[in-house]
Amino acid sequence: MPPSYSRRIYIIFSGAIFFLILWSLTAPDGFPEGKVITVSEGTGLHGIGTLLEKEYIIRSPVWFRIFSTLLGGDRSMKAGEYYFGTAQTLPMVVWRISRGDWDIDTVKITVPEGFTVEKISKLFDERFPLFDNKVFETFAPEGYLFPDTYFMLVTATATSTVKVMHDNFVRQIFDLMPEVELSGRSLEDTIVIASLLEGEAKTKLDREIISGIIAKRLKLGMPLQIDSEMGTYEFVGLPDKPINNPGLVSISAAIHPTMTAYLYFLTGKDGKMHYAKTFDEHKANIAKYLPN
Repeated sequence: MPPSYSRRIYIIFSGAIFFLILWSLTAPDGFPEGKVITVSEGTGLHGIGTLLEKEYIIRSPVWFRIFSTLLGGDRSMKAGEYYFGTAQTLPMVVWRISRGDWDIDTVKITVPEGFTVEKISKLFDERFPLFDNKVFETFAPEGYLFPDTYFMLVTATATSTVKVMHDNFVRQIFDLMPEVELSGRSLEDTIVIASLLEGEAKTKLDREIISGIIAKRLKLGMPLQIDSEMGTYEFVGLPDKPINNPGLVSISAAIHPTMTAYLYFLTGKDGKMHYAKTFDEHKANIAKYLPN
């Protein structure tokens, strides 16, 4: 075969491969302009590529994995909801997912320590058209939504918000789990106590002291008598579930109580916590710090 002929074949073949690759990187026919695609937490490159091909965002999952690997692989891919307003090339899609460029407006939501599920729900107003407050208040686990500042997508739903806040709780509590186990209490009881401390005291020291009083009262079989949860005046033991969503300071205080001689406490009208060893001392504090 003459060299010139072989060269022409090579050029034609190389050109065909080049244009095939180039075609693979372009947006497919039927690209769903104006669609939101959800990349779930923990989805690997294979799963993301398959999803994007199925939704007509990309032509080739293989080239998606190749480009994604060049940008860091699985670890660089960011979960979330991605808005595709116009058709985009595969490299652009990979670049966006590696950066977490959702192209959806976010709203800064700050959940203070001690907020209840109901109070958290009220933070989600007309700015979140897909958020169902009733669903959130029904299914959100009280005590297990971590108080924090979140940048929530305006497309957030009740269920996606529960997942975001609960996943954050799991991450925050992870390093404390060995301490929880050493405390001899379950995580559930720890969070219940932490929620009582969050509702009752403001400072770290007061929370630790009250945690010790709670531990002592539980051991003695006495009602807890916590003002933030009135049922504790009638029954012995802990409430069945948390009364709010506590932060790390209260959770840590629940794990590490400060044991003292005190058995009673109250918050005076001066805004300070006052402790007593006996019921007579407690009555004196009531007369002194809670005058009629």
